[in-house]
Amino acid sequence: MEEKGMKAADFLAISNNLKKTNENDTPFAVVKDQEVSVIGDANKTEVKKADYSVRFRVPQTHFEQKPEGAKEVGSYYVFSVAFGDITITPRSDLRIVDAIMKIIPFFNKLKENGDMEDFSKEELLSVFVGAGDEIHLAIYNLVATFLGIDDQMGEYMLPFSVIENLNKIMENHPEVFNEADVFFG
Repeated sequence: MEEKGMKAADFLAISNNLKKTNENDTPFAVVKDQEVSVIGDANKTEVKKADYSVRFRVPQTHFEQKPEGAKEVGSYYVFSVAFGDITITPRSDLRIVDAIMKIIPFFNKLKENGDMEDFSKEELLSVFVGAGDEIHLAIYNLVATFLGIDDQMGEYMLPFSVIENLNKIMENHPEVFNEADVFFG
């Protein structure tokens, strides 16, 4: 099984998927001065549930016995964990939006007036090269927060699995990304 980290093409794909979330009109609530308003198409109020699967590579020393379905790879166990019927609650929404706000600056220019502007492809590639571990950590944190994976296990998620799940989260829940955009604008 080949493991790979995030490549420039993955980074550009994430950027494109973020742009697609902006085109989605799934409604979300905004609270300002104790007033609640809804942004988006109020007719699209179905509760969304989705299934996710994350692959982990964990040192064998973390387990007393081999996890069910795990493969031994050197001194590690590699296995998948399914996360079914994931929904966003008001409490998890706050944590998820906070995690999203930490990745947005890697994909958009924040202007002095609070507006955001897309980076050009060349600027995105420059950010990708310069961001180092910061962007990886922000993306890992977002996926772990969304799925409710604690920090101890979150660090063992395989990179391709994190990217795959981030893209799935953007596809299934564009409203939380749009909600995070409101905090910047």
